[in-house]
Amino acid sequence: MLRPVLWFFLALWVIVGGGVLVLALTGGPGGLRAHLHKESPVARRVRSFVFVLIAAGGLAVPIAVAVANGEHHAGVGPGGVRLTKNEQIGRELFARTCAGCHTLAGAAAVGHVGPNLDVLVPNEAIVLYAIQHGYARGNGQMPANIYTGRDARDVAQFVAAVAGRS
Repeated sequence: MLRPVLWFFLALWVIVGGGVLVLALTGGPGGLRAHLHKESPVARRVRSFVFVLIAAGGLAVPIAVAVANGEHHAGVGPGGVRLTKNEQIGRELFARTCAGCHTLAGAAAVGHVGPNLDVLVPNEAIVLYAIQHGYARGNGQMPANIYTGRDARDVAQFVAAVAGRS
């Protein structure tokens, strides 16, 4: 989808370059103004064309930006990792409950109580175990069953997918 937008802008700049060339060959801004302000049918058509070109450019730029940025980036984690729907839910759950204690770049979390998950790089099973049993080398600082069932699996999948990939 991006290629047609690039071709459009290339054509636009070729037209702008042609306009600069015409401007230069007609004696600069004063000479071009003198040609355009004659009340001939050609001058009126040229003025209308220039007006339409400027208006179209004013509309085309925001439309092109919208088309180029149209892909929703909520499913993209750090380092361009594509997140599944469950991992996206896990990211939201992690941000709500876990980010206050843990550091994880994929969730923009900078907690200082729990371990830095970007350094630890746990797999899904370790994260799921920690969520279910609580964890902190047996000291119990992380409460057990912060999430259960599908929510716990979503958080574990998210952490395993993005930990250490910033």
